[in-house]
Amino acid sequence: MTNLEIIDKFFDSYGKRDFDGLKQVLDENVVWYFLGQHRLAGVKNGINELISFFDTMGEIMSQSKPSIEKLIVSEKDNYVIECQHIKTSRADGINIDHYVSVLWAIENGKIISGRHFFADPRAVDNYFNKVSAQ
Repeated sequence: MTNLEIIDKFFDSYGKRDFDGLKQVLDENVVWYFLGQHRLAGVKNGINELISFFDTMGEIMSQSKPSIEKLIVSEKDNYVIECQHIKTSRADGINIDHYVSVLWAIENGKIISGRHFFADPRAVDNYFNKVSAQ
């Protein structure tokens, strides 16, 4: 599998709640970085923490009606980078319009880490502080 296929399998397996499929593409010691100054910020260690994080993000984003435009997806060696423009459309007016990059690291056919980089970290903090408090 290519690195992009590994990431696609991750999202496919996650969407189906296929934990056997997730274990095929996630290193058991996977580390995920989502830094900032809000409740969701921090380093997630291991498959269970990562899945819990994605569950929480999925809940928030399902209420946020996001428009996600992939601007650039590129891979080299053990890395994939995705650059995205994300804009939300919440009915309560708590929204964000920002750019983010996610750097995936893959070794031996498994995702070992992910790192989010935000163009405007303060805006991300403000958004997640507001939506997390509800």
